[in-house]
Amino acid sequence: MYDDLNLSETFLPVIFELSKDTDKEKFDELISIKPDKILLDLFPSQKQELFKIRSPKQRLSPAETEILYSKWIADRNSNEEGVWVYYPWLNRIIHILNREEFIELRTSRNQFKITPSEQTGLFGKKIGIIGLSVGHAVALSIATERICSKLKLADFDTIELSNLNRIKTGIQNIGLNKCVVTAREIAEIDPFLEIECYQEGITEGNLESFLMDDGKLDILIDECDGLEIKIACRQMAKKYQIPVVMETSDKGMLDVERFDLENDRPILHGYLEGIPEERLKNISPEDRLPLVLKIIDARNSSLRGQLSLIEIGQTISTWPQLASAVTLGGGVVTDVCRRILLNQYNESGRYYVDLESIIGNKIPEAKTLASTNPYEPFSFSEAVIIADTIPAEQNSAAPDNEIITDIIKAAGLAPSNANDQPWKWLYRNSRLYLFHDQCRSHSFAGFGDLLPHIALGAAYENVLLKANQHGFKIKSQLFPLESKQNLVAVIDFHKTDEKTDIFEVVYAPESVEYIAVRSTNRNPSQPFEISDQDLKILKDATESIPDAELHFISDKQKILDLGEIIGSCERINLLNDAGHKDFYQRDIRWTPEESAKSGDGIDVQNLGMVPAQLAAYSIIKDPKIAQTLKNIDGGNALVDGMIRNAGTASGIGIITISGTQPANYFLGGIAMQRLWLKAEALGYAIYPFSAPLHLFPRLRAASDSGLDTGEIQKLVILREKFQDIIPSGTDQAEIFVFKIAKAEKPSAKSARLPLSEILLIKNNEM
Repeated sequence: MYDDLNLSETFLPVIFELSKDTDKEKFDELISIKPDKILLDLFPSQKQELFKIRSPKQRLSPAETEILYSKWIADRNSNEEGVWVYYPWLNRIIHILNREEFIELRTSRNQFKITPSEQTGLFGKKIGIIGLSVGHAVALSIATERICSKLKLADFDTIELSNLNRIKTGIQNIGLNKCVVTAREIAEIDPFLEIECYQEGITEGNLESFLMDDGKLDILIDECDGLEIKIACRQMAKKYQIPVVMETSDKGMLDVERFDLENDRPILHGYLEGIPEERLKNISPEDRLPLVLKIIDARNSSLRGQLSLIEIGQTISTWPQLASAVTLGGGVVTDVCRRILLNQYNESGRYYVDLESIIGNKIPEAKTLASTNPYEPFSFSEAVIIADTIPAEQNSAAPDNEIITDIIKAAGLAPSNANDQPWKWLYRNSRLYLFHDQCRSHSFAGFGDLLPHIALGAAYENVLLKANQHGFKIKSQLFPLESKQNLVAVIDFHKTDEKTDIFEVVYAPESVEYIAVRSTNRNPSQPFEISDQDLKILKDATESIPDAELHFISDKQKILDLGEIIGSCERINLLNDAGHKDFYQRDIRWTPEESAKSGDGIDVQNLGMVPAQLAAYSIIKDPKIAQTLKNIDGGNALVDGMIRNAGTASGIGIITISGTQPANYFLGGIAMQRLWLKAEALGYAIYPFSAPLHLFPRLRAASDSGLDTGEIQKLVILREKFQDIIPSGTDQAEIFVFKIAKAEKPSAKSARLPLSEILLIKNNEM
C-alpha cells in the first residue's frame, strides 16, 4: 500500500499505535519495504518534558526528569508507548507522544494567554482558508497556536520560486500544490490536526461543500486573488451565517465581516453597493481595477500598494507582497480568529495595523513649494489704455453691441488647451481688440505661449465667421505692439464686398453653423475609411492658410507607432512635477458641479476613459505615486492606453506650419479651427493630443525647459521617431495632432466662462 502513494499529492501522515495488532502489522510491513527510511525516536525526550511541565513548582532538572522517565518506562515496552508517525514525503518515521499528551505538551505555553478551558473549546472548531500565499502564513500561525482542530485549505496553484519571497518553504517544494505544501508543514508541526485540501481551488461547484461538508465552518478566511470567488464566497458565507476574515498585506488592512451576527450586513462593508450583480460575475478586464479599488478603498491604501496596482501587467505580473507583511498578517488573522471563536470579539469592521504610521519618522516631510503664477489677473482698464495707443482705422464700420456680443459668444466656443480660454476681448470705439490673458494660460503646457496662441487663432477664426454672417468683413493688425505682446489682434469691421482680410476664403460662411456644434470627442470610436473627397476638403481647409500643411497618416502600423509616441509624451507630461500639478489641480474638474461653477477646465467624465483608466488616473493623483512611477520608469499603462486609443482611429492628422514664432502659431490655430469645423460638418469625431505640441518645442529652448535630463533624453528619441513618420524641418512647428474617426457625439460639452468675464464693451461717451 505504501508503494502506491502519490508523493506529489500526499500530505497526511500515517499514525501507528503499536499496542494495536493491526497497526503493528502495518508498521512492520512499512519497515520491511522502506529499508532506507529514517527512524527518529523523540518519545523519551517528549515524555520527560511532559513530566517537567506537569510539575511547575518543582522546577525539575534534566537529570531529575531522566530519573522519573527511567522509573516510568521500566515495566513498559517503550515501542508501544505513544505513537509512530510516518511522513511519506520525508521518508521519516518519528516516535512521539500520543494525541492527548502531545497536544497537552505542545499547547502548554499557551497558558494563560489561552486558558485550559478555552483551549479545550477551541479544539472543536473548524476554519477554512481560501488562497495560500498570505493564507500559508495564516494557516501555519493558526496551526502553531492550535486554535482549531480542523483546517480546510483551498488553492489550485503551485509553488513557484517567485512565491518564496513571502512563503516560508523550501525550494524542494517548487512545483507542488500550495495546499499540499501547507498541509505537510502543518502535519510536521502537529500530526493530529485534521487537514482537508481542495487542490482544485474553489469553484462555484465546490464552494458550498467547502463551507458546509462535515459541519459548517466556524470561520472562513479569504486570501484568494480571484474577484469572482472573493465575492461569491462572501455571498454564500452570508447565507450560512459564517464570519469572514481577510488580510491584504497592505498597511496591515484587516476585514472582519460577522455574517454570523449580522444577517443583513452587505458584503465587503457595502463597498460594492450599487453595482449590478451581473457585473460581479465573469468580471471584464476593464472592470477589475475599479472593483479592486472599491474593495480596498484605495484612498486608504499605502502609496506603494497603489503604485503597484498601476504597474500590474506592465512591470510586474501580480499584486506584490512582502514576507514581513505576510507574517504580520498571519499573526493578526490568528489573533482575531481566536477571539471570535472564544466570543471575545463580536464586531465587524475594517482595521489597519500600519507599521509605517505606528513606527515611523515623526518629523513631517518638507513640502515642496508650489510654483506661483507670475502674471496678475487681466486688467480691462489697462487694456483700454493700450487700445487707445493704436491709431484709428479710416472708413471702418461699427457693429452694434448685440452683434459684438453674438460674435464674442462664438469666439468663446473655440478650443483651448485644457479649456483654459486664454482670451479677453475689448470692444471700444467700433474696434475689437483681442488680448492674450497670460494669467489664465500660464501652465506647464503653456510653454512659450505656443498652445495659447493656437487657441487665440481658433477664436479669431470664429470671429471672422460670425462677422461674415452679420454682413461684415474684417481687417486686422496682428501683434501691433512689440512692447505689448499680450495684444494679439486689432480688428476693424467694414461693410463692403471687397475682401479686406488675408485670411478670408470663400468657404468660410459655410462653417459658421458648426461653431456651436464643434467638440472634442473622446467617446469610443470605430475606424472608418475616409474618402479622398473628404480628405481633400479637410486638406483644402487647412492649407487655405499660407504655409500650413495637413499630413494624414492612415497606415495602421504608423498609426500605432504614433499612438506610442503620443502616449509616451502624455506619460512624460503627467509624471513631470509641474505637468502633474496642472493636470490634477488646474485642468481637471472632478464633478459636474465643479465644472459648471468654474466655467473652464475639463470635466473628467468627458475624458472618454474606461473605468480602469479612471481608476489608474485616480491613483496617480498622489504626487508621491507619480514621482515614484517616474523614478522606476513606470506608468507605461498610460502608453498602452494611448496605443489602444490610436488603434481605433481612421487616421492620425498633423497640421504643421512654417515658422516657430507666436504669429505662426496664431495662424496655425486658424488652420486648425477651419479643419475642425469641416470635420464636424462631415460627421467625423476629432480627438486632439496636446502633449507633443508643448514638449517637442522644449528641445529647442535656449532657457529652462522645465524638463530634467532623463525627460529630455526620452523626448529626443520620441521626436526622432515622430519625424521618421512626419518629416519636418527645424523651422516648422506642429500645430495640431489629432485622431479622426467615427463616434457618438459627447453627451455634454465643456463649460465656458460667462461672457462678462471675456468681453468688455467700452465706448466713449458722446
